[in-house]
Amino acid sequence: MSDDPAGRERLLRQVQQGECEFVDFQFTDVAGAVKSVVLPAGQLQETLQYGHWFDGSSLEGSARLMETDLLLRPDVTTWGLLPWRGPGGERTGRVLCDVMTPDGDPFPADPRAVLRRVVQDAAELGFTYHVASEVEFFLFRQPPRAAPSGGRETAAPLDHGGYFDLASHGDALVRDEMVQGLTALGVAVESSHHEIGPGQQEIDLPPLPALAAADALVTCKFVVKSVARRRGLAATFMPKPVAHVAGSGLHLHQILLDTQGQDVTVDATDEHGLSPTGRAFIAGQLAHARAMCAVLAPTVNSYKRIGRGFDAPIYLAWGHTNPMAVMRVPRTVRRRPAGEGPSCSLPHSALRLELRCPDPACNPYLALAVALAAGLDGIRSRLALSGPLEPSPPPGQGQAEAQVEVLPGSLGEAIGELEWDPVVRDALGAPVYERLLLAKEQEWQEYRRQISPWEVTRYFETA
Repeated sequence: MSDDPAGRERLLRQVQQGECEFVDFQFTDVAGAVKSVVLPAGQLQETLQYGHWFDGSSLEGSARLMETDLLLRPDVTTWGLLPWRGPGGERTGRVLCDVMTPDGDPFPADPRAVLRRVVQDAAELGFTYHVASEVEFFLFRQPPRAAPSGGRETAAPLDHGGYFDLASHGDALVRDEMVQGLTALGVAVESSHHEIGPGQQEIDLPPLPALAAADALVTCKFVVKSVARRRGLAATFMPKPVAHVAGSGLHLHQILLDTQGQDVTVDATDEHGLSPTGRAFIAGQLAHARAMCAVLAPTVNSYKRIGRGFDAPIYLAWGHTNPMAVMRVPRTVRRRPAGEGPSCSLPHSALRLELRCPDPACNPYLALAVALAAGLDGIRSRLALSGPLEPSPPPGQGQAEAQVEVLPGSLGEAIGELEWDPVVRDALGAPVYERLLLAKEQEWQEYRRQISPWEVTRYFETA
């Protein structure tokens, strides 16, 4: 739990003044789903002091095996009042929590604890890790309905706009309300706009220290889904909810600083603007990208986005403008986010190393943990970086494609890569790795057993 006496007093004062009647204590399971325990606000002071007991097997998601007694410890730096009221007009406070053992130690299967540990590893090497995020998602007019042939029919998208299109008044208000909700919960927004697909939106979050960046991503998904439900809409962070249109990615713009706050990845004299440290960091992420995919692109559906066009990454390479490369290094300096003053801890010229293969179905804490660990391994091992891949070789173009290694083509392939990669496994830690591997293997086997309507239509008469 964060030691913030002033923040603690602010929380208690809001409760004492009747500003909220309930408190929503949130955390994520290993898969990244937001979990919640709601208590009357009168129990806040006791929970701040002693924590709240809960069944820790909920961290395991679909791999749940047995009950485990654990404690939720609120991090008061993440506190905020929900901007919407309940059906009776009641106000609710919301706070993210760390998961602790009965002895008061961080629980090693808590995704937040995993990221804290890898961030500490970086600090011991003299680095701090900041991340800005592009969060893509779809809005539909209602959830998918059951189809007569089995499965579910795709719902109607909220709109039929395209990239950066000016939305209709009502549609624009939905995204504005989401941004207002994030602001109310202390999450700054750099920008928002319509994405390529019908009903597809994007919210961009400014650079933040790694743990705060992951917290902001969890908050973003919570707010987007909450606002959509309140408006009678359905929001999804599923990577590929609609065939033949662009999928949703989660592009991570990474910044690595030294103890003086200087960007260690930049070298203005280098042909590509990269220092030896920057080159090694990128090389490390490319070396472990196939194994990281089990964490960064963690669903069966993820691989219907990766490498399937619409600027989705596939090649284990980097470039300045190549949208199909796993890593992109823009030839621009960092824009200063709105509301960021001259005292910002990030240098104005900080270089963003854009990791493009994650999607928004991932657990943000685990995603940032493995991405950072892979980059640090590249620095420790002094890995060499090959030249940029420019321009992109067209998919399926024989020799050009054969010369460049590609990302896994399925969740099953990604799981196999994870099992062979000690750097990514160690970043997760044995407790999370074992739970994640079990859940993902169950998911993959369940998917393989399904008989899709497409198969019946295609083969029933012809086989």
